[in-house]
Amino acid sequence: MNRASIEKGRDDDLKVVVDGTEMEARENESLGEFFDRVGIKIKDGYIVSVKRKIDVESISTNLYEVQTSRGKMILRWECDEELKRWKQAYKSFEGCSVRWATIDAVVFGPTKTDFVPSKEDVELRRYEITVSLSGFSNENSHLVFGKRTHSALYFPPKGCSVLGRVVYGRHLLDTLKTGDKILNIVPVLERKFDPRSLVRAGRDHKLSEGDRIFTKMEIVLDPQSPVCVEHVYNALTEGFTATRKTSRFIAHDKTKLISIKSEGLGVRDRGVVSVRSSGNNAGSVYIYLKKAGISKNHTIVGYVVKGVELADVAGGGDLIEVVLNPDRLDLLGRSQGEVAKVLERHGIKHIREGYAGDEGIVVEHYPATTLEIYREGQVRCVGLPEDQILKVQLDEMSAPNSVRYFRRVTGLDLRRVGRLDVFFSTKEVVLFKGDESLGRSVMPENTPKGMVRSGEIGVTNSVKKFAGMVGIRLAESEKFGPTAESFDGTNLVGRVLENMGVLRGLREGKRVYMMEGVR
Repeated sequence: MNRASIEKGRDDDLKVVVDGTEMEARENESLGEFFDRVGIKIKDGYIVSVKRKIDVESISTNLYEVQTSRGKMILRWECDEELKRWKQAYKSFEGCSVRWATIDAVVFGPTKTDFVPSKEDVELRRYEITVSLSGFSNENSHLVFGKRTHSALYFPPKGCSVLGRVVYGRHLLDTLKTGDKILNIVPVLERKFDPRSLVRAGRDHKLSEGDRIFTKMEIVLDPQSPVCVEHVYNALTEGFTATRKTSRFIAHDKTKLISIKSEGLGVRDRGVVSVRSSGNNAGSVYIYLKKAGISKNHTIVGYVVKGVELADVAGGGDLIEVVLNPDRLDLLGRSQGEVAKVLERHGIKHIREGYAGDEGIVVEHYPATTLEIYREGQVRCVGLPEDQILKVQLDEMSAPNSVRYFRRVTGLDLRRVGRLDVFFSTKEVVLFKGDESLGRSVMPENTPKGMVRSGEIGVTNSVKKFAGMVGIRLAESEKFGPTAESFDGTNLVGRVLENMGVLRGLREGKRVYMMEGVR
């Protein structure tokens, strides 16, 4: 091949964008050929979407990029009633300095706007924003960013006391101080495409100039919901499986819970990620395709910042690769030595307690969640010798509801290491107090037949008075289950595989740790 043909080949290269990075594809190249050539590997079963450029018109979103002297933030405006006035006013905040910064809020201003002041009470939570019309005058307008939940007489715009929230660059709020300025505010624009141009693409899909290729979805997690975010880390370890889809959302139902703490609430705009906190689908993870209102049953856990197009094309059972930001700090069940290396990479101080040697297994840490550890910059890790931790195997196939209950009361639904406190102990059984209210819903399943052997784990079902009690047998019995109840009141949930010696001679209140394992 001569030089002219080589140069011509280069001229014919196509510009495509893969997960936000511009790359070159060859003319008539298929998606599979392109991936093979550039070394992009798609895991078996995961989907890819391609958006073909049809129309380059740009349209405004409800997101605004705020460039400060400390860095960039992105705001999401959530008050439709005042959106028109905000579009007229946001440029007037450019050049405004921090008027004051307290433990509650950081405030930029003053400037003049067209907002109409009100005397509504304002409860501003962390990362939420409002406009304060000081002195009941729109000539004294200030942009207020909440740093923690507080109430104040801000004289907000009539009809909307809370106007939106910061969705990116939240860490800046704790660094802004008097003298810092807003340098620039611009709307985040979205390129308008014909919806028919977005397809789920296979390896034989032919690429065209300007194609945008999506292989993974990036989710930025919300610090206001640390407990539910911990569940998301567990639920999406192997990606997002679209088990349900409607015109409004896709849902991942593979890791349901009995319930989970309700945390940050908010409007569920396109790209918002939520966890259902109660009801039949508690623990399900949702990604929104269209706007939905605030629900007390849905905690906002994050925002899709790249690749929401994969949710658009996903069908029932499709699998989407997910990148969670920030990375999970997966410390429980690891050795103190391993944990030290992980924390060092992230610049987090490691404080060792309990069995502090490198071989000690971390069974608890404080703070308890990844996002709280990042926020505090340090973590206390409690270690135990490995032979002091029970290894258990749970029988989810035979007793799905009872195993879900057991994981809830031990914490194994959210953590790799579970724990129970001893309620009563004899030479034949060890009893642990469960959750009395949840225990009433534990219906009979997988009740014993014949001999119950040493090491078997059980839960007292709703037939008996002490429903929800958890027990482990230390000696076999033909009459009584692991919680010392008759067989009709006992649901078997699993067995201890290793370290039964931990259970001998325990006193009331002693904490026992456990991890799931298989032979």
